[in-house]
Amino acid sequence: MAETADPARIETLFRFFDTPSNKASILSVSDETRYAWRHMSNFFPTEQVLRDGPVRQLPERPDPAIARLVVRFADGSVATVDDYFAASTMDAMVVLRGGDVVYERYKSLRPIDKRAWFSCSKIIVGTLMALLEHEGRIDVSKPVSVYLPDLVGSVWDSVLVEAALDMATGLDSTEHEEPDARTNPARGWYRWAASIGLFGDVEARNETPVDVLRGMTRRRAAHEVFEYNSINTYVCQMIIEKLAGLPLAEFFGSRIWRRIGVQGDGYLVVSKQGRALGFGFMNSTLRDLARFGLIFTTDRVAPGEAPILPDAVLARVHSGLRPGMYDKGAFGRVFRKDFPLPGIANRYQWDIVTPDGDQFKAGFAGQGLYVSRPRDSVVAFFSTGTQRDEALAAWVARTITQSFDVATGSARS
Repeated sequence: MAETADPARIETLFRFFDTPSNKASILSVSDETRYAWRHMSNFFPTEQVLRDGPVRQLPERPDPAIARLVVRFADGSVATVDDYFAASTMDAMVVLRGGDVVYERYKSLRPIDKRAWFSCSKIIVGTLMALLEHEGRIDVSKPVSVYLPDLVGSVWDSVLVEAALDMATGLDSTEHEEPDARTNPARGWYRWAASIGLFGDVEARNETPVDVLRGMTRRRAAHEVFEYNSINTYVCQMIIEKLAGLPLAEFFGSRIWRRIGVQGDGYLVVSKQGRALGFGFMNSTLRDLARFGLIFTTDRVAPGEAPILPDAVLARVHSGLRPGMYDKGAFGRVFRKDFPLPGIANRYQWDIVTPDGDQFKAGFAGQGLYVSRPRDSVVAFFSTGTQRDEALAAWVARTITQSFDVATGSARS
């Protein structure tokens, strides 16, 4: 069951997160964040992503074979899906096949609870950018500063939009290559997080996000290393909002959220400047995250209706892959360890893109969305911890009737 908190406990939590030195704790697993991640609107200002129209029903067609599916992990250990779910920090998981719910479990969440997607939110930005590109409204081979005049005269004159989309700018102020990026107030990433109000400005720098961006410098050539960095998503969002003339919540709402039959409004945490934090703070129910995942499959919203994402947009994620740079950075090495299928890459904010048509996006502390278009499968999950959820999701999406071996990417008899 979902954790509850009495008024006294809530008051304690508010005092904790109201302390500037504790704000960064929102990106850690703790007793405080277990509650906060289900109530982000209590701790940060937010903007609604409004729904509209009839709710898309997800017919329930339970497949008992999924619970018994034996997963063989890269380290040689094995577990059934049900046993893994029970023993892990997974809070909830749903599996769709052909738009039907074939497996669904909740442990510390309720189906009605909204949770932060964390970095699963990034594919909102990547998808909207791909739509704008498809419509000829942006050329991703041009420098970022072409679209953001405030960055003219800075290193962003040399950063192509595509490099930011692919997390391969080669700039400093990284999120994971500098191990203390989230704890050292002198680091560029921490300063950026403080400039938007996510972290406390403990050094009283009073910087704006543009100040931090303009101060970044080049470390290496672009597209040499997959260096995961939320700053890249933030920059891409700035471009989207400028071209669309709308805030992210409204543009995403009109182009996607209000067209997919979600059951509830979503909401985005906003910065102290009023900009939605699209790199990590979309919030919704688990089923609505899964409904979002359906737009990347062969599924259609309604019979006879045009797809929300044209095939050409879906194809962009799987074209121009650069698997050679994938495990040269900290983030790629982590995924490669538990997901050693050959030829995987990252693209357009997705963390894993497979040569045979699958894609996966992870969120901090175990959130995830795995989509297998060839198999018409979607796996969505929320978690409060870090383990091998992405590997489990991949195997469930790729086969539901046999054991699956990650080392070969195939079912085992």
